[in-house]
Amino acid sequence: MKRHLVTRSILAGAVHVCWMLPAAAQDGGTEMVFGFSQGLEASDNLELDPVSPGSTTFTSTGLSFGLTRETRLDRFGLLAGGVLRGVSGPGAESGLDNQSLDLSYGREGADAGFEANAGYLQTNIEFLEPLDDITDDDGGIDLPPDLDELSGTGNRERYTAGVALDLGRNAPVGASFSADYLAFRYSDTTDPELFDNDRSGAETEVRFRLSPVAVARLGLGYRLYEAEDAEQTRRDTSRGYAGLSVEVSPVLRLDADLGYASIDTREFGATETSSGLEALLRLERDMPNGTVTAEAEQYVTDDGTIRTFTAGRSLELPNGALSATLGAADSDIGQSEIIGSLSWRQELPRGGINAQLQRWVDFDEDDGNVLRTALLVDYIHEINGLSSIGLKAGYTVSDEAAGSTDRASFTAEYKYALTEDWSLDTGYRYRMREELAGARAQSHAVFVSIGREFRVRR
Repeated sequence: MKRHLVTRSILAGAVHVCWMLPAAAQDGGTEMVFGFSQGLEASDNLELDPVSPGSTTFTSTGLSFGLTRETRLDRFGLLAGGVLRGVSGPGAESGLDNQSLDLSYGREGADAGFEANAGYLQTNIEFLEPLDDITDDDGGIDLPPDLDELSGTGNRERYTAGVALDLGRNAPVGASFSADYLAFRYSDTTDPELFDNDRSGAETEVRFRLSPVAVARLGLGYRLYEAEDAEQTRRDTSRGYAGLSVEVSPVLRLDADLGYASIDTREFGATETSSGLEALLRLERDMPNGTVTAEAEQYVTDDGTIRTFTAGRSLELPNGALSATLGAADSDIGQSEIIGSLSWRQELPRGGINAQLQRWVDFDEDDGNVLRTALLVDYIHEINGLSSIGLKAGYTVSDEAAGSTDRASFTAEYKYALTEDWSLDTGYRYRMREELAGARAQSHAVFVSIGREFRVRR
């Protein structure tokens, strides 16, 4: 999709929704938010090259429009935005960037639920901050699939869509269905490892309530990966399983799954198959101040079977929470690795801190089995009723057969409320990227911006 067509779609969607507002307002749950920001930033290595081509200064004018509508049964959301940049220096060109459009719809029934969403995001890679938004809806770490390859310059477009249906949540027989789609399109890139690719999948599950404390499950899943790489990769993954969830006692729960997976991978016109048994056993016990867990899992990848075992403990703290897991993972082609996680959230008298550390074995559609480590720290301190300081840091390491890639980012930001409606943000940003046996690339930047949001409720 061409950029000017996307821009027209965003504007047309916003206008269409605005025409719908009088009817929607009759339900009394509609809110519109108009956003504006104006910023100035200077970077000594915008492209994040090992040898900086020079300093770059740019201005950014951002516009956004959001709409939410809620009734007793359903909710609708729309968010659109874009940034117009004027650039002076190497590494980028002036123009429209960060074009985005997100749509979501959800409906809740007495014993069922439905959700649907679709999104588009266009970003110039040199302005992309891949470690700024790597958490999912539950707050866990979720790295972008192309994180390790994002470098240099060029244009990146991301398309997403998803639908989920849940029926008979408390009935003797229930069912669920979900489908998702994720696609990346790249143009004018300087990194040859960035190529167009599509990921799609569907899953369905039928549940049987055997008793008030036991539920049996039967499920099927299918995933497809296609890439415009040199190998013209196509990977079809089919899975099936049977599971059982039991409340052994008021404080002890057990989940067990047993299934089979088959993966067909076609490269250069030749197809190879990887298949085997998959299993999951999980125990969770309530404690006076949290839970204790133990989990063993075996699953099949294109690079062979991976087996993991972890034990964990979660604690409820005064004004916070702490959880940790520790275990090991091994695969058919690699040595055993220590895996685990640590999560700490604490509300402070004048702010808060949120820290996460995770180490796990992952299957990358392009690079195979990868050992990943990710660290996130987010700290906010309120100086007074008008100003605050924020510190945010991220660090990731990807170890694979071809080498390792390290990424890091750090942002220190000062926020000040100029008036009731206008805010000022200023700060410093550091970025780093380093590959094994390669030179380290670093970037330092300073920025300042003002912004305002206008809210209209109907």
